[in-house]
Amino acid sequence: MTISCATCSSALEEGSLVCPNCGTTVAVDSAIAVTGSTDAPAYKHDEDLNGIGGWLILPAIGLAIAPFVALYIIFMVDLPVLTDSKYQEVLTRHPALPGLLIFEIIVNAFFLAGSLGLNFLFYKKKRVLPTCMIAYLIIQFLLIMADNLATAAFIPSANTAGNIFEVVRSFVGAVIWIAYFHSSIRVENTFVN
Repeated sequence: MTISCATCSSALEEGSLVCPNCGTTVAVDSAIAVTGSTDAPAYKHDEDLNGIGGWLILPAIGLAIAPFVALYIIFMVDLPVLTDSKYQEVLTRHPALPGLLIFEIIVNAFFLAGSLGLNFLFYKKKRVLPTCMIAYLIIQFLLIMADNLATAAFIPSANTAGNIFEVVRSFVGAVIWIAYFHSSIRVENTFVN
């Protein structure tokens, strides 16, 4: 496409950022307006936005890590507290704690199964993934909120600031990624199988 300088009307080479004649900075929008060209601007077309790239890399990384996080929490945090003899005194002092730990194990088992299923859908680029991801994020937020509310109700001395941070982090993450999976052109073009 041939463009002209908006100030002195000199011909500019494609991709020029400054007019060699008068030194005026060349903006892509003004170059198009001056020449009257209807050529597309120098950005990717909607069809080019497909595949696992752009912001979609972040959910890909999160989904790859999520099963390991769930396994770690189940086997290195919750089960040892429930079964290790050194925690029995705490468990007897707080009779609701074993039930709460069992609930957390069930929730983390759901997170494990959900993240494995989402990984399958994600890497097979299944059309149903955005809907499943949105449902997973909503359920994840609700379960984290329920777990933290139950912890605060049964164990008032629990780390309240940490619990609030976990709920807020889950909520903000859900809002961001739900909006992304709902309206992203890349998501729409990638998950087509």
